[in-house]
Amino acid sequence: MSANEETQPKRPNYFLWTAPLVGALATIAVVKPTLFTNTITDVSKFFYMKFDWLIMWLPLLAFTVCMVVALSPRFGNIRLGGKDAQPEYSFFSWMNMLFTAGIGVGIVFFGPIEALWHYYHSPIGIQAENLPEYQKVENAMSLALHVWGIPAWSLYTIGGLVLAYFMYQHKTECTPSAPLEYAFKHKKWAKPLGILITGIAIVSIAMSVSSSIAMASTQISSGMKIITGMDFSTIGWQTVVLIIIASLYTLGAVLPIEKGMKWLGDLTVVLSLLMLVFVFLVGPTHYFLSNLVVSIGNILTQTVHHSFELYLFHNRDWLVWYPMAYWVWWITWTPFVGVFLAKISKGRTLREFVLASIMVPVGFLVIWFSVFSGFSLLDTVEGSGRLAEIANKGDYEGTFYYLLNMLPLSFATKPLTVVLFLGFVVTTVTSSAISLGIMTSNDGRRENKTRAVVWAILMSLIAYAVIVTGKMEGIKAVGSFSGFPFVFIVLMVRRTLAPTQTRRTPHAIRPRTCKKQGVNRGKTNYVFESKCSRQHSRNCIDGFGSRLFMLCHQTGLH
Repeated sequence: MSANEETQPKRPNYFLWTAPLVGALATIAVVKPTLFTNTITDVSKFFYMKFDWLIMWLPLLAFTVCMVVALSPRFGNIRLGGKDAQPEYSFFSWMNMLFTAGIGVGIVFFGPIEALWHYYHSPIGIQAENLPEYQKVENAMSLALHVWGIPAWSLYTIGGLVLAYFMYQHKTECTPSAPLEYAFKHKKWAKPLGILITGIAIVSIAMSVSSSIAMASTQISSGMKIITGMDFSTIGWQTVVLIIIASLYTLGAVLPIEKGMKWLGDLTVVLSLLMLVFVFLVGPTHYFLSNLVVSIGNILTQTVHHSFELYLFHNRDWLVWYPMAYWVWWITWTPFVGVFLAKISKGRTLREFVLASIMVPVGFLVIWFSVFSGFSLLDTVEGSGRLAEIANKGDYEGTFYYLLNMLPLSFATKPLTVVLFLGFVVTTVTSSAISLGIMTSNDGRRENKTRAVVWAILMSLIAYAVIVTGKMEGIKAVGSFSGFPFVFIVLMVRRTLAPTQTRRTPHAIRPRTCKKQGVNRGKTNYVFESKCSRQHSRNCIDGFGSRLFMLCHQTGLH
């Protein structure tokens, strides 16, 4: 071991205490669902109301940081794994895995109802009685796309960006706490804080993904009931559906990524594209195209407005449980999506990583919601109003199937939708099980198939408990609330982008203005000059974030 290398302390066994903790929380949720739900709801609402000013603009901050990195000629060209690293997957397969890991079954579930909900219940919806109808429709679509578009994928991307950079360039663990521990490695509190962060991430991932499994089981059972006329809503049938789903994503966690997750991601995306193209062509195509143009315009003009809109004199409950709860929910998923994105992104440049992770999924979602939410709004304003009636009765899982009933060939598209539900939930849970296996492995870097399977089984058991009790609110509340600490962790990302003292590597970027001055108590001191000579370049700090470091140094903040 060289003098510059530090002995790595033994890694905590996260699995031994996070798995029992998840089981204990699930037991409480099942035994006392009402008390559990009400307590978490009240606590969550308190924090949301007190920190609304912080939460609302956080996605915009994440987007800004990502774009600065992507558009920078110095940072954007950094290749994960070194300048000679090659991508392990084709661009198409890489994007498919990225998209299906982060979006889950929600795109199908909420596609027809997201804009409807904002049309009827948002502050600019039903309360805006004096607005013309077209304006209410545009506002509803604008809110739907804002919630599911740039903010969500910016949060995913910032998490994946930081994790991937430190994992490949600095050989850290692939855990949410690794960048912070590396950035503050000389601080005594860094390691305990890192253990706490990773533990919270593991628990929140398991609980939130379990609720998604339960929801998907309910949605698939509802679809089978609509298709066959048989009652698949019983506990017995939902259990059978859950076993089938669990078998598939457990198998996906066992298989290598290129044979499991890659294949599932490709199939799911192809099926979703087929569904999208079919509805687009057989439905009111001209209206879809017009709605798409308006939607793109709203994204370009309203994103900043929505990011700072707190609706101070409107229905505050709506603000709490929709924009802010969505942000915290995305943040809850950021750890496992970020870990999985980092795992599959070796060989990609930071520019390629950022642009692909944000622009491609957002582009697809804009088209998807313009078609499916747009169809529901059109039916509400100029049609039968049947979809709105179904959604307002609480039959959210059945709305997509009833939409297909209004179009030709529903006998074929409704079974395809069941398969689509199945594909999205399997890919999402597979990626989360793989991520949890990595985070709880012995080194925090490599996949651990055994622990991935254990996590898949544990999440299945929690989902079963939710189905039996019919109380999903408790698990969902825990998943959302446990992600709240990550609001502050995301804010600390700025510090992790600061430079670290490393040896020069082929992929490192040399700053223009640093020169080694000396050593004081084991720490290298630097002075800043107009030029940096080649003979001193080996001692220069890593260029990623060097300008920020120099600014802090010059202002006395470092």
